[in-house]
Amino acid sequence: MKLPPVTLVILNYNGIRYIKNCLDSVLATDYPNFKITVIDNASTDGSAEFIEENYPEIKLMKFQKNYGFAKAYNLALKSINSKYMALLNNDIEVEPDWLEKLVLHMEKDEKVAAANPKMLFIHDRKRINASGGCCDIYGVGWNRGNGEIDRGQYDKVQEVFYANGAAMLIRERAWKEVGPFDERYFLYGEDLDWCWRAQLKGYKVLYVPEAKIYHYWRASSGTIISLLEKHWTASLIKNYSLKTLMMLMPRFIVLKILKALWLIKNGETLNEKTAVIESFLWNMKSLRGTLEKRKKIQLERKITDEQLMEKMYRGSFELLLWRGLIRHPILIKNIRKMKRGKSYGDQRKQQNSDFK
Repeated sequence: MKLPPVTLVILNYNGIRYIKNCLDSVLATDYPNFKITVIDNASTDGSAEFIEENYPEIKLMKFQKNYGFAKAYNLALKSINSKYMALLNNDIEVEPDWLEKLVLHMEKDEKVAAANPKMLFIHDRKRINASGGCCDIYGVGWNRGNGEIDRGQYDKVQEVFYANGAAMLIRERAWKEVGPFDERYFLYGEDLDWCWRAQLKGYKVLYVPEAKIYHYWRASSGTIISLLEKHWTASLIKNYSLKTLMMLMPRFIVLKILKALWLIKNGETLNEKTAVIESFLWNMKSLRGTLEKRKKIQLERKITDEQLMEKMYRGSFELLLWRGLIRHPILIKNIRKMKRGKSYGDQRKQQNSDFK
């Protein structure tokens, strides 16, 4: 079987600590037909110069400012012509056969828009970072299995709600049909939003566990929670029908009030404490743009919210987090203070959930 061309697109911003391990690993990929492009978001740590000097075979696209995740990828993917495009963080390491495993599964079904490998922590390779992404009905995304020991509990190839953007293989045709990432999302949440829109157009998102990568997954918790709060809310407004929004909004507002109060009490930085308030203000300011995007999305959708909700968790991930039933490296110190409960993977059978 002749394998189709793939372009690997690695996003770099001040990644001098990680980039050598990443590039050496990716170059050792056992796949006969791939190219590598590195996007540099105006790094100031010498990582772009390091790539130029040590990896002349790799195409380097240098930007003069930091465009964040969404816009940088949107600009880069305009000039790429491959059947598949793999989006990769600069802090990952891959198994040699990771790409072939993903491509072979996507080749079986033209309706698969994107696929995710199994993501394990690079410093603890028996512990899961993500086995595909799941989403609750309130628009909150979650790395499925995050923090769990890998005992084979997520070793089934299956549809998931979204593919984590740290290692996401995208079908070029789907990218063109669904459209680019929402560039208002500087970082975080753009992968969930894009996959949500892809599914509204009738596409699928796949998780392929035999494809494996390893991820550092470092970040500032205060920044993460503030940005995710903004972007998750915007995605919910854009992508749900009016009927679904009206049904969910009373409970959504109550959850956000509870979350705001909890963060004010437990947040360790100002960004954490004010995340919900900042999200409300940002979404009010951005509402016109959100509604314009929403109009186009709703006109072009091919499936109902009821069909899509079959792939969602019917409760609230945030309530599970607050109860200590799932773990997440957001608000790390506070979560460590919580009682150690069952993981979502262990207790999901006890929940009234249609999540698969």
